[in-house]
Amino acid sequence: MSNSLKTYFMKQALLEAYRAMGTTGKNPNVGCVLVKNNFIIARARTSPGGRPHAEENLVSQLSKTELNGSSLFVTLEPCAHKGKNGTSCAELISNSGIKEVFISNYDPDLRTSGKGLEILRKSKIHVFTDFLVNEGHDLNIGYLTNFSSNRPFVTIKFAISLDGKIALKNKNSKWISNELSRNFGHMIRAQSDGILTTNSTIKEDDSMLTCRLNGLEKYSPLKIIVDRGLKLNENYSIFKNTKKENLIIYHCSNDKSKIKKYPKNIDLVYFNNKKNFLNLILNDLANRKIKNLLIESGTTFCSEMIKANLVDQIAFFRSNKIIGNDGLPFVNNLSLKKISDSISMKVIDTKFFDNDIYELRRFN
Repeated sequence: MSNSLKTYFMKQALLEAYRAMGTTGKNPNVGCVLVKNNFIIARARTSPGGRPHAEENLVSQLSKTELNGSSLFVTLEPCAHKGKNGTSCAELISNSGIKEVFISNYDPDLRTSGKGLEILRKSKIHVFTDFLVNEGHDLNIGYLTNFSSNRPFVTIKFAISLDGKIALKNKNSKWISNELSRNFGHMIRAQSDGILTTNSTIKEDDSMLTCRLNGLEKYSPLKIIVDRGLKLNENYSIFKNTKKENLIIYHCSNDKSKIKKYPKNIDLVYFNNKKNFLNLILNDLANRKIKNLLIESGTTFCSEMIKANLVDQIAFFRSNKIIGNDGLPFVNNLSLKKISDSISMKVIDTKFFDNDIYELRRFN
C-alpha cells in the first residue's frame, strides 16, 4: 500500500471522527475505516454518549471472512479496558482477523496508554503509529488537554465588526454578524461539551445558551455560569426547565439569602479561593470530563481569561460593518509597554459566510 493511500485512508478515519464531535460525552471522538484490497469496505465512529466505541461499531458490521486480512485505520489507540460487552477494543481487533492497524495518536488514559498497542502486537498484528499525528491531536485536542493540563481546551467566540468591536457602547449588538455566521456559531455550540458565560451576560441577553439548529438541539452543551456574587435569580430564562446535570453556577459567596434565590434544579459550586477562582473552575470542569469549553461572554471576563493565559483559541466572526469609537472592543487594556509584548495568534482556519469572515486563531 502506497504512502499516499495510507494518508488518504487515515484522513477518512479523521473525517468519521469529526462527525462525532460534541456527541460522545466523556469519551474521545474516534473514527476508523477498514481497508481490503485498497478499498474501504467499512467505516465507523464513536456512538452518541460514547458507547459503543468506533472499533466495536466497525467490527460488528462485518463477517469474519470480510475482516480477515484487512487493514484498520483508527484515529486513537484502541482501548485496553473492558467495556459493557466484556472485552476491550484492542482484544476485539486481536480476535477479528485484521492483519494490521494504523494509529494516529496514543491514548493518554492510563487504562489504555500503550497497553492497547501491546495487546495488538502480542496477537501478531502489525502496528503502525503516528500517522497524521498532528491532525489526530487537533481532532481530540480537548480530550488530550484534559490529561496534560487538567483543564478543558478553551475557545472564546466573538462576533466582531470589521474594526474589532463586539457591540455599541449602549450594549446593542444585534446583529453584528449575519445569519450564516450565527448558524455556524450554533454548530460550534453543538460540538462543544460545555458553554460558559457570566451573570453580566445573562442579565444583558437573558441567553439560553442552547444550540438552536434543527435536529441538533439535543446536543446543546452543558451550561456554565460564573456568578461570583450570586447576582442572578430564578426568573431568568436559563433556569427554566433545566436539570441539575445541565447547569452549573460557580460562585464565591457564602450569603445564604442569595443562595435561596436560585432554583434547586442547578448545581451550585462554591470556591472560597478568589485568587485562583478561574483555575479552580477549569480544574473542576476537567474532572467532570468537559473536553472542549466554549466561552461566550463580554469584554471584561474574556480579557481576564486571556490575561491569565487560560484561553487556547478565539473564533472570530468578523462582519463587514464598521463601528468606530462608538463601539466596545473585544479585549480590554492588556497593560502593554511595547509592540514586542503584544499577544500573537496563528490562523488555524478561515471561512467566508457571505460578507462575514470566520477566523479561528490559536495562541502561539
